[in-house]
Amino acid sequence: MGLQWAPVRAGWPLIWLVPVVFSVIALFLCLLLVRKYFSPPPISLPISPPPSPTYARTSFANDLKRFSPVRSSIKIAPPPRRTPSPSPSPSPSPVYDAQDHCEAQELPTTRQNYDAFLVVDVEGTCMQGTTFSYPNEIIEFPVCLMRWRDKADDGTASELEVVDTFHSYVRPTWRPVLSQFCTDLTGITQSQVDAAPPFADVLRSFYAFMIRHGLIDRRTGKRLVKYCWCSDGPFDLRDFVVKQCFLSRVVFPEWMRGDVLDVRVPVMQWMDEQSSSSDTSSTTSGSPPSISPMSYASSPQYNQYKPMFPRRRTPNIPAQLRALGLPEFQGRQHSGIDDTRNICRILAELARRGVQLKPNTPINITRRWPWMGKKGRVLEEYV
Repeated sequence: MGLQWAPVRAGWPLIWLVPVVFSVIALFLCLLLVRKYFSPPPISLPISPPPSPTYARTSFANDLKRFSPVRSSIKIAPPPRRTPSPSPSPSPSPVYDAQDHCEAQELPTTRQNYDAFLVVDVEGTCMQGTTFSYPNEIIEFPVCLMRWRDKADDGTASELEVVDTFHSYVRPTWRPVLSQFCTDLTGITQSQVDAAPPFADVLRSFYAFMIRHGLIDRRTGKRLVKYCWCSDGPFDLRDFVVKQCFLSRVVFPEWMRGDVLDVRVPVMQWMDEQSSSSDTSSTTSGSPPSISPMSYASSPQYNQYKPMFPRRRTPNIPAQLRALGLPEFQGRQHSGIDDTRNICRILAELARRGVQLKPNTPINITRRWPWMGKKGRVLEEYV
């Protein structure tokens, strides 16, 4: 027996239309409620301005531009600018005074790629009349660790400070007796170096110093922080440390390799920029042009003005301090720790002026001198 369909009533389509109608009505009511309680208030234009032409050009035009949903194609002329009069003008508004003061006090911020700086200035044995080819032995090893105080998430910073200092005298081994010239120059006495550890032990102590500050990994010695070595010239790492590693028969540490930031380079670059800008401003104003310390030799006023330092000579630490407008050298010159602290002052001032601090001098750790023999032996005939 097959299936049979039940008889269908003639009015079944009307039954399905009832929920559809109710759904449409409910949706319409919901839209009305949303429009009534959740729509933004209607835009109201401001009241007509007073009949002042200045106000009509500035305030009312700006109000229309702010409240109107459609950008007006009419160009509103700005208010006329006041021309300075020869008579003394009244003092400006206190609002503008405060704004100018804030802008003058605002420090420039530059994106800095390095998070820490190791400032070093070693002292070595020397004889009167010797050059950098002499087999100097390190007798003082000072390092100042500098970090940013205000580094933002985007890398901009301008305040650099010293967070810790490592300092140790070093006992020489090739020629352990200091010359009188060396003592007079550096202020280091024979008793100080006699009581000091050898260079290999000092290097291990400094290795622990870097681990304590989270700069390198304890086991591998690899860098954990992006840091940069800084010095006054390339001589400290390029000459003194390379020579001392040979004399002490130790491998040049991996965590000391890389290019060095020579502070003399950014100081001279900043002076050139300031000299060029001052020359341009003085030429425009009609005053006599200033003489740049880096280009004084080609200036016709050479006999009239005295430069801070000659063109073919790089500035020493006191000259750099004067060039940046800092107080005089603090401490004793050619004292390793005092030189290092004054280099830190120069570095902090460069950062404050918005100079990007980065390596600028390559260091060749495989450099050799004629007096270098085998296994740390010094060939006396080449000294």
